[in-house]
Amino acid sequence: MLASILVLAAEASTTAAELLDQAAGDAEAVKNPILPTVNEMLYAAIFFIALWTLMKFVLLPRITSVMDGRTDKIRDDLAAAEAAETERVAKLAQYEAGLAGARAEAVSIIEATRAEGDAERRTQITAAEAEVAAARAEAAAEIADAKARARSELTGSITDIAVGAAEAVIQMPLDRAAQGRIVEDYVNSSGKN
Repeated sequence: MLASILVLAAEASTTAAELLDQAAGDAEAVKNPILPTVNEMLYAAIFFIALWTLMKFVLLPRITSVMDGRTDKIRDDLAAAEAAETERVAKLAQYEAGLAGARAEAVSIIEATRAEGDAERRTQITAAEAEVAAARAEAAAEIADAKARARSELTGSITDIAVGAAEAVIQMPLDRAAQGRIVEDYVNSSGKN
């Protein structure tokens, strides 16, 4: 069995060698389709140089000018944005300063109004207290007047009654003025107690 395998391997190697020799002979006769010919290389070189020249001297300057224009526009836009931001910050600071001034003015107005209100309240309280004191003094004077009138009338009535009773008891006329002073002294001394 080993011998038959060796025989088959030898036959396969001789067949493969023959096929390789035949393929090598055919390869020399057939041109390589990947390699360009001389005229193809000449045309490729001419078109490459033409395209390179077109790109370098026509298209590239336009592209770079457009790119430079965009760069300048972006730079200008950034500068304008920074200027707008600076202006916004300045306006915000100005607004906040105005707002702080308005708040301070409002506080001072409130304080001034409060002080005026307190002064007016004190003035009105003082006036009301003066009116009350005047009313009390007037009432006290009226009360004192009324007491004096009542005491005078009471003294007169008591004098009349006491003198009339004393005259009836002693059956003689008495001096009303002298008796009136005695009754008045008695009423005054009893009113103080």
